Amino acid sequence: MAQPDKTYVRFVCFQTVERQRNRLGVFQALRLARDSDVSPDWALIELKVLNDWFTDNLARPASFATGRERFSKGDWIQDGQTGLSWFKPEAVEHIRQMHRMKIVLEECGIHVEVVTTRDPGKTVWQDAHQLVAEPGSRRF
Repeated sequence: MAQPDKTYVRFVCFQTVERQRNRLGVFQALRLARDSDVSPDWALIELKVLNDWFTDNLARPASFATGRERFSKGDWIQDGQTGLSWFKPEAVEHIRQMHRMKIVLEECGIHVEVVTTRDPGKTVWQDAHQLVAEPGSRRF
């Protein structure tokens, strides 16, 4: 359960993911930037640098399961709903790097919004920098 004195941060794009209710995450949007005809070369290089930083500095769970939810091959799935990743407030450097990624993605024509909450939902996985939560009926 989320602690009420903490505010969690998520970066999202204004594109929904296939049959899911939630918006596209920023890491999923990197493919859109690479496939876009309007992305400047410098921005694509910067996105690669940032993505490499996150690959080196942000854990990804190999797999987990709770109830009807499971994580497999990079996707969180629960009856058509995904778990959403949130940065913990202590992840100051990770959040700073995400703000850099937001600026670069916007240069590629992909709008990014910063969403915050004190209750991301039921936590199904976490580490020192982030948590993954099932949002339930909330839409982020």
